[in-house]
Amino acid sequence: METLESELTCPICLELFEDPLLLPCAHSLCFNCAHRILVSHCATNEPVESITAFQCPTCRYVITLSQRGLDGLKRNVTLQNIIDRFQKASVSGPNSPSETRRERAFDNNSMSSCEKVLCQFCDQDPAQEAVKTCVTCEVSYCEECLKATHPNKKPFTGHRLIEPIPDSHIRGLMCLEHEDEKVNMYCVTDDQLICALCKLVGRHRDHQVAALSDRYDKLKVSATYQLS
Repeated sequence: METLESELTCPICLELFEDPLLLPCAHSLCFNCAHRILVSHCATNEPVESITAFQCPTCRYVITLSQRGLDGLKRNVTLQNIIDRFQKASVSGPNSPSETRRERAFDNNSMSSCEKVLCQFCDQDPAQEAVKTCVTCEVSYCEECLKATHPNKKPFTGHRLIEPIPDSHIRGLMCLEHEDEKVNMYCVTDDQLICALCKLVGRHRDHQVAALSDRYDKLKVSATYQLS
């Protein structure tokens, strides 16, 4: 299921395709993500309709638009049907992506309702109280887990550590470079959180990125190994 989900994931928002467009290069893109690309290319006071071309974020093929703009591109109906079936099949599975997202949302709500912020890496029950929240990792750590996951060497010396804050607050962090955009992905190359515009038109455009949940899972495994 995880392999299939990766094939159904938009390269921009890193979520399942929504209203996917079929580009001439055979790649797909969410309609809203394509619109954001056009907006990012607009100069001051320039209408989106004036943009006549943009690059496919997957292969850099130049997509030429007609007078109809994005509405002139074909919808990937087959892909949308597959996604609809995938989502229906995921609803009832105990280890399905949708179930995992619901569990994480429940955990986030529980943390936000507590006065204390607990470490998200502890295997202890209950977890120890967090001493720092790493904005770069988007995770809160106790003293022991912080030492295990953040050795005093690059790239970890560049991580931004702050006083512990609830996970629900972290999820609302805005991009440092694009203040109107929330961080929604992780740049593996620079080891930091970025937004979609950072990947589209910023300095991270040619970098390897990953979903935040994938990065969290890898850090969790790494920290558990170092603590054992």
